[in-house]
Amino acid sequence: MGRIDEFLAWAEATARVTRLWNPAPLVRWNSDKSYLLDLAGRGVPVVPTRCIAPGDSCGEEDFEGTHGVVVKPSVSAGARDTARYEPGRGADAERHARMLLGQGRTAMVQPYLPLVEEGERALVFFAGTFSHAIRKQALLTEPGEMDNARVAHPGAALHTPTEAELRTARAALAAVPSPDEPLFARVDLVLDEAREPVLIELELIEPNLFLGLDPRGADRLALAVAAAAREA
Repeated sequence: MGRIDEFLAWAEATARVTRLWNPAPLVRWNSDKSYLLDLAGRGVPVVPTRCIAPGDSCGEEDFEGTHGVVVKPSVSAGARDTARYEPGRGADAERHARMLLGQGRTAMVQPYLPLVEEGERALVFFAGTFSHAIRKQALLTEPGEMDNARVAHPGAALHTPTEAELRTARAALAAVPSPDEPLFARVDLVLDEAREPVLIELELIEPNLFLGLDPRGADRLALAVAAAAREA
C-alpha cells in the first residue's frame, strides 16, 4: 500500500469507464483500517482499536495493556510497520507510534490478544456466500520486532469455521457501508479472552483469497463473476 493515492485514483478512474464489483467508494473506505471503528459502531465484534492521527495527543499510558499492545499504521498490507509490545514496554510502543505520526500516518493501537497464538482465521465469501476458510499461524511472534520481510500468511491451512466465526463474519459483511454486496471478501478473525471471534480485518481489496488451498475455491469465484456479469 505504498502508493495508495495512485491506487485509489486508478480505482475511481476505472469505475468511470467500467464496473468494479467491489465499488470504488468501498475500496476507498476499506483502504484505511480505521473502518474498524465504523464497524464497531454498527455493532460488529471488533478488536478494540484506537486511531491516533498526526496532531492528536498521546502518552505512554495509551500504550499499555494487560497482555501488551499492537501498534500498526492504519494504511498497510502484509503487517508492514507493525509490531507488538509486551506489558511494561509502553515507551517503546509510543516511539513506534510517534515514528508513524512523524511520517504523516495514522497509528492504530490494539490490545494484544494471546489466543491469536492458536491461529488467525480468514473466512472467504463470494457474492455474500461463504466459500472456504483458512487458519494461519500468528505473525507477531517476536515482541518489539518490526519485520517487514516476514511471511504474511505463515502455515496457512484449510479451516472449518465454527458457527460463531461464521456469525461474526456475516455480521461484518452486513455492516459494510455499500448498497452493493462485495463480489469477494475475506474476513479475518481472532479469538478474544472469552474465546469469542472478533474482527481484526475485513479485506475487500486483498488479492490473497487462498484459492490454492481449496480445490473448489477458484470455481466458486468464477461462478460469482459470471453471475455478476450476467446481471450487469
